[in-house]
Amino acid sequence: MLLLVVIILSVMALDGARLYSLRGEMQAQVNVAAQAGASATQSCGGLAPSTALISQRALAAAQAQGFSAEADALTISTGVIEAAANTNVLGFRPVNFIEESNAVLVSYSRSEPISLLLPESVFGSIDITVNAAARKEVTATLSAAGSTASVDAGVVGSLLGAVLGDPAYVLDPTDLSSLRNTTVELGELLTAVGVADVAELLTLDGQELAAGLRDVAGVASPVGQVLDDLLAANGISTVQVSEVLDVVEGTQVPTDSQFPLYDMLISLVLNVAETQQDAAGGFLGVPLDLNLNTGLANVVATTDLRVGEPPRVVVGPARQDADGNWRTRFYSPDVSLRLNAEIELLPLGLVNVATLSLPLAVNAGGAEGAFVGARCATGTRNDVAVILDLERSIARLGSGTIDPDNGEVVPQSVSLTVLSGVLLPITVLEADVQVSGEVPGVTERNVVISDDYPLYCDAVSGCSNDVYADTGDGIGGLDLDVSLSNVEAGTLPVGVLLGPLENLLESVLGDVVEGLATALINPLLEALGVGLGGVTVTLSSATQGGSQVIENVPVVAGN
Repeated sequence: MLLLVVIILSVMALDGARLYSLRGEMQAQVNVAAQAGASATQSCGGLAPSTALISQRALAAAQAQGFSAEADALTISTGVIEAAANTNVLGFRPVNFIEESNAVLVSYSRSEPISLLLPESVFGSIDITVNAAARKEVTATLSAAGSTASVDAGVVGSLLGAVLGDPAYVLDPTDLSSLRNTTVELGELLTAVGVADVAELLTLDGQELAAGLRDVAGVASPVGQVLDDLLAANGISTVQVSEVLDVVEGTQVPTDSQFPLYDMLISLVLNVAETQQDAAGGFLGVPLDLNLNTGLANVVATTDLRVGEPPRVVVGPARQDADGNWRTRFYSPDVSLRLNAEIELLPLGLVNVATLSLPLAVNAGGAEGAFVGARCATGTRNDVAVILDLERSIARLGSGTIDPDNGEVVPQSVSLTVLSGVLLPITVLEADVQVSGEVPGVTERNVVISDDYPLYCDAVSGCSNDVYADTGDGIGGLDLDVSLSNVEAGTLPVGVLLGPLENLLESVLGDVVEGLATALINPLLEALGVGLGGVTVTLSSATQGGSQVIENVPVVAGN
């Protein structure tokens, strides 16, 4: 009898080891299946994530690990891995639509006899259940306030001069080049401002941010001197870092992430301008005066700026929330310009024209975009792809002014008087002039800003800084109309016909407006990253540090 007990215990010990080993094999199979499936989720699967592809990859990976049961023995779910409410415990939450997903849960259950040697009718069987959830996600740093190589230092200097109250402020082209080519590492910025993480950083004010950026760049460097100047701007302490840097909720931002310094500077400047403009009647004068000679007219113009919404540098993943909105969205500046052009038309044959004061209003239209797709690094590839949707609004220009409440163009006509003679001028023609024009808006889907963005920064040159500059149709796409109305003819000189004179005046004024758009309006808007009907997007960092596998993960209720 004792021998029988010893044999039974020995057999059960062997069966216990077998069941433990079997459970380990099952766990390994769901682990690799979840990881393979996660590479096809919305946050990682590139342009074509799909539940079918997730299932195919998960099954193939499990089979390569030794899984031999029927495919339906694996339960595969898409969802997100996130911390439960008010806790730091991570769980898996199923989602209804793949566009919300960043993770895959694979569950596997099988019934196994407790013993292979002892009768199952006596010892019975046991259900073994394992699961694993894997998350793979690319997090990108994006902004739409980036500069292009064509941006003029004088324009950016004038913007700085506007918020500093210094019309004579000058930005050296070398300083602008340094700004465009400098990125700031998050870890260095956190150290400079004396906080532990991004959450604390977002609670600081603009003055603390500018000082931190200055210290990272180097107080004595050209970039540091520009930031040091900005510290004196009235209202900078009322700006919050969260108005410059937007981190999507739940996003982990590695300390080696980098931000474009130019974009952060422009965001700071426009946030300060927004605080100052209310006290200045809704507009901030930009000391960017222009003297233009078109060959048929001399033009002197002044410029006022209205900021509706400053841009932000945004950090987040490529997936949607439960309401179907993309979680990582970025915006170009929402700005309007108010110009006053003093136009002196040169003699047109037998007639002269008195100086015309032409108020022009420009609503840049702006642009917005979303991070809609990412391809994760896999195998031997240490790079990722970043895919965007972009939407450029209609840019409008016209004679008139800007509504300070909403930034929209308020059309107005301008009186024009045409004179003949010099010593004894005689009225030839009186009319109202109206100017209107627009650059059409465009929606672009699946714009690949980078197909091979490196996950690791170069030790010498730093992180890659990829720029997508869509100038749109620009000035060439400006559908401009200059028309004369309420025309009253006076005494026409011999040989001058009214119709051709009207056409000539409309043509000359059209050239003047296009000249202003080319020489003043578009350069100023390009310095803000928007252009006339365009947008410039900068990708300054992309990481895949949120990848993880969790065994026997708790499953929480879906949305």
